[in-house]
Amino acid sequence: MPDGCVIRELPDGSREFVLEDPVLAYIQVDAACRLRFGLTDVAVGSQFSVEIDGIGHRLDPRRTGELGPLLALYPGTARWLWASPEGMLTLVFENGSRLTVVPEVVAPAWSVGAMSWPPVRRT
Repeated sequence: MPDGCVIRELPDGSREFVLEDPVLAYIQVDAACRLRFGLTDVAVGSQFSVEIDGIGHRLDPRRTGELGPLLALYPGTARWLWASPEGMLTLVFENGSRLTVVPEVVAPAWSVGAMSWPPVRRT
């Protein structure tokens, strides 16, 4: 696992990211919100949702003063990380918390892997 995860294509066209180390090591906020799991970064660069204890929060990486619910995911362990065929990313934690990123039309909304943000655009 060179990037710390394996990507599995599922029959419905979605993708599952199998993390080598599912324990959340840290959360970093810069141009994006990054959640580090071993060698794997889950970077979110657009609006996203976090659900904790059944309460939903709509967050934006550019509004750093409102990211408290994101920090409440730490410490945590990922149970499942996948992307729908339409590009919606969902990260579910062992305690039931959930992070969801809906894709944006104009720019990449998220990335998974050992890479920097923003992701490199391929032409």
